[in-house]
Amino acid sequence: MTERRLRAVVSALVGAIAALAFLVSFRAISEFAVQTGAFPARLGLAAPLLVDSFTLAASIEVLRSALAAQRAVYPWCLVAGSTAVSAALNVAHAPDHAAAQAVAGIPPVALLLALELLMRGARLYLAVQGVDAASEPDTARERLRAWLAVNPSTPLTARQAAELLGVSRSRAGVLLQQERAGLNGDRGEQP
Repeated sequence: MTERRLRAVVSALVGAIAALAFLVSFRAISEFAVQTGAFPARLGLAAPLLVDSFTLAASIEVLRSALAAQRAVYPWCLVAGSTAVSAALNVAHAPDHAAAQAVAGIPPVALLLALELLMRGARLYLAVQGVDAASEPDTARERLRAWLAVNPSTPLTARQAAELLGVSRSRAGVLLQQERAGLNGDRGEQP
């Protein structure tokens, strides 16, 4: 079996696990929200979407952050928080029996593990290394220079540079000003 085919099989299997876990958790949270009166029956589907969708969205943001060589503290907090809330709601929906409650906690954890395995595969496929595990020094200035070299005629604001580089807007503004001065032959050095 070729690596490409193996990757496709693993992705399909993990995707199926994620879908199954999402559906089981979705149903439990929806029923719990309606049974407890937290949501009216017509909005019962909204409760699981408000919880389990964050696990998916935050996992994708973790991948995007890795692609942009940015730290992903907030997205990881969302992944952990939404998984914890989902597990708590699934356990609360289960019968008042320890074994049933333990089994009820499996779908949110399975969803998290499946999504992160898919994201890991995507990062490896795209040859992306995490910011903390970078083998080469990667500074905001180097990332800005690389971006400017690839996009020389594209306007870039300090706000956009801050998002791109994962630094404060003021720091991005200073770096942007220095790099633009350097491109014009003036490094901004005082005589």
